[in-house]
Amino acid sequence: MPIRSRITGTGMAVPECVVTNELLSRCMSTSDEWIVQRTGIRERRVSPDTYRMLLRLAEAPDKTAFMRDVQARGLDGNIDSSLTVSDLAVEASRMALKNAGLSPADLDCIVESSTLPDFAYPATGCVTQGKLGLTTTPVFNLAQGCAGFVYGLALADQFIRGGMYKRVLVIGAELLSSAFDYTDAGRDMAILFADGGGAAVLEAHEATGAEPRGLISHHLHSDGSAIDALMGEIWGSSTFPPVSKKKIDDGRPWPRMNGRAVFVHAVRRVREVVQESLDANGLLADDIDLFIFHQANLRIVESMAESFKISESRMHNNIQRYGNTAGASVPICLHEAVMGGRMKEGDLVMLVAFGTGFSWGATLLRW
Repeated sequence: MPIRSRITGTGMAVPECVVTNELLSRCMSTSDEWIVQRTGIRERRVSPDTYRMLLRLAEAPDKTAFMRDVQARGLDGNIDSSLTVSDLAVEASRMALKNAGLSPADLDCIVESSTLPDFAYPATGCVTQGKLGLTTTPVFNLAQGCAGFVYGLALADQFIRGGMYKRVLVIGAELLSSAFDYTDAGRDMAILFADGGGAAVLEAHEATGAEPRGLISHHLHSDGSAIDALMGEIWGSSTFPPVSKKKIDDGRPWPRMNGRAVFVHAVRRVREVVQESLDANGLLADDIDLFIFHQANLRIVESMAESFKISESRMHNNIQRYGNTAGASVPICLHEAVMGGRMKEGDLVMLVAFGTGFSWGATLLRW
């Protein structure tokens, strides 16, 4: 009997600290109206360290000097973070395991994706595995940015279909808020990104019936010809040394993004991969019961809704509340959709993401 991977538990984690557009408007030249109009975001969650820094920045007379000092010396000389990306990954993972009725010891493998790890190395997945109390469970660490969770599902699915593993935990976790310049110079990225974690447990099940439940197909792509449109240099070996005073003085550790280029590529590639998934399975957009798009920008999602005639009732969006949580975006949306009863048994669900690399992909599953 053929084997299908089925999602048996989901989980999510977000920091308690809420940053409104109003707070950001006290740190840079922006407004609630400007941010909502261009992104759809009204608030986002960030680490306690970032939140404390933003409150201080809002009152700083020279905001550029304040941000440079924070990057060079930390806030009040602090070195250790009060919240790390692996903390978010662990919290989301424990929730997913609980909802699946499993313990960490039941796992055969972990696939984790994060843009910024706790350390330069080891990667976040290994740190998370140790915090879950595991000592021999294999970990695969991905770096596909916002597309990481979709890539992780594809990898885990192949492990299960091939018979190598029976239970795989897939995690997308991000703590990006500490990486941005919250002055006018970094506004384009700082208003978008936020922190969070999401996870899903995949288990092997026999594919029974004419329309078996579980993951159906994956469609993945990358294009490394436009890396300058979305990148970060800190700790990269493209410069020597990876960290230097000159690099800090030049502002090169801050992530960089060409917003217009990313938007154009994202709209084009997401539209293509949705159609590819539909064509590969002989479906029309109307056949999909629920679309979960990466929450990068509400305008991108609205563009897809217009292109494929997707009603609001057939999408789950939360960018208004959480901002762009990158690789955590899709699993957080998935968890909320599950907990909110958005899918019933037998529904077709499509997960779609686009991120740095550029990397993008779509996963089709039957719930």
